[in-house]
Amino acid sequence: MPRALAACLAVSLAGCATFGAQARDGYLRSQLKSYRFQKDCPEVWPTALRVVNDRGFPVVGSDRERIGESQEGFLTTLVSDGFATRTSEGNGLVAETSWNQAVGVRYRIEAKPAEPSGCHIAYILITGGAQGDTRETVGPDWEMLLALVSVVDPASAAEVEAKSPKN
Repeated sequence: MPRALAACLAVSLAGCATFGAQARDGYLRSQLKSYRFQKDCPEVWPTALRVVNDRGFPVVGSDRERIGESQEGFLTTLVSDGFATRTSEGNGLVAETSWNQAVGVRYRIEAKPAEPSGCHIAYILITGGAQGDTRETVGPDWEMLLALVSVVDPASAAEVEAKSPKN
């Protein structure tokens, strides 16, 4: 009987953790979906790249130099699924990281000018593909955006964190 009780408790705790993570994700989405950085996109962009790179998702090509890292080799650039910063529609910016092989995830980072000024940044999570699976699932990562807000606007990030449900 104790084993059955322990197993039941473990399943319950896993369910609670999943519910807690979903609640936090929903909360962060509600708080950050329309967050506008006060600086223009070209000013925020290197920091946006640095945040994702520092968390184990390597930026590629010229973006490495943009954040003060050494340039990668030709072969590494050639086989990378990511790409360095490009301009996008409406004077925006876009880049994709290489895979973090340990977790099978990479990111698409998008910056779009906000009206009347400032910038909106999005971190789009891409999974699948690192181990040969050709399907990729794409979705926003609000935790990564909060990490960027924590660097650029610590007071706003602290306010969001203070009211956030914990996982």
